[in-house]
Amino acid sequence: MSVIIVTVLLEAKPGSEEKLYDALLSVLAPSKSESGCIQYDLHRSIEVPSIFVFYEQWRDKHALDEHLSSSHYKDYRKQTEALILNRTVHLLKLVNP
Repeated sequence: MSVIIVTVLLEAKPGSEEKLYDALLSVLAPSKSESGCIQYDLHRSIEVPSIFVFYEQWRDKHALDEHLSSSHYKDYRKQTEALILNRTVHLLKLVNP
């Protein structure tokens, strides 16, 4: 299996930007410590502070599935559900000729 790239674009509900930011920060360390995690970075838009982007790399689909079933991921999703206006997730593979 090949590396799985994940991008997640999150838009905070108006007035929830800082609460969402804090919740997103809390999931970084446990996610990065997972054995199948290659990269797990959080970005925040300079122009629109309510927009956050995760850029993730996972060893394979199995590693990603383990992440999605982890208690810290489930807690993060539950904690942020009411704070997020929009969520867009893309599972990607590297394409090089």
